[in-house]
Amino acid sequence: MKTRAILISLFVSILSLTFLTNCGDKEKPKEEAPVASTAPASTLSPEIEEGKKLFLENGCNTCHGETGAGDGPAAASLNPKPRNYKAPANQWKNGPTEAGVLKTLNNGIPSNPVMASYKFLGDEKLKKVAKYVVYLNQN
Repeated sequence: MKTRAILISLFVSILSLTFLTNCGDKEKPKEEAPVASTAPASTLSPEIEEGKKLFLENGCNTCHGETGAGDGPAAASLNPKPRNYKAPANQWKNGPTEAGVLKTLNNGIPSNPVMASYKFLGDEKLKKVAKYVVYLNQN
């Protein structure tokens, strides 16, 4: 079972990488002068910031999108489609709570071979990712 989850994760990673390297405009973008950021400093707690970092490092955004809308670059080729974190609570397999998200991250979704377990990250990292997913659901 562990081997299957690793293979599925590897497949999704390769699929995502292939999609990312083969999409978009092939023309070299024009260089623009750097613009000073007018965006306010992050208001996220350090724990949610760490969750966001882990979310991105582990490729969650590849399927779920940058804002959790289920519109990541690999989403179009997946069936079933990735979870939209803004979806109503009754559409979540384990619920949009930290406990429900942790259950999904620990066990994956058995009926969905693409959503594999991320238990290998360990409890502390999974808690931070879960907090970030709940944050995306609420914001």
